[in-house]
Amino acid sequence: MEDGTGPATSALAEALARGDAAAAAALYADDGTLLTPAAELIRGRGQIEAYWREGIAFGLRSVELHAIELQVVDGVAIEIGRYTLGLDVDGGTPVADAGKYLVLHRRQADGSWRRTVDVFNPDVPEAARQNLEEE
Repeated sequence: MEDGTGPATSALAEALARGDAAAAAALYADDGTLLTPAAELIRGRGQIEAYWREGIAFGLRSVELHAIELQVVDGVAIEIGRYTLGLDVDGGTPVADAGKYLVLHRRQADGSWRRTVDVFNPDVPEAARQNLEEE
């Protein structure tokens, strides 16, 4: 699946693992959109940086992104994969969150790829997680 999007995907995981929200946001298109189950619609690099900064402050410590499928047509790439997030919450208690993701990459004039639409979908929805914790 090597077409140039692989290094961009790896760069996102690396930036978040080292706690660099600005570097993570720089991998998105200026008008990029991030959709997560725990937030409203997030648009533009500034909002995306703020989202990742909050995640890092909350305890985001690692991100693994594994592409399963990639389709590239005319400067647009659709990547489908699985993710695992490592979180340290409540005083360092490790927690893992896993799920699926879909990214629409767009090739820029300089040949680089930027995330245009990024969607994360957890395997266990938040409401179900809360119900499990209450039991």
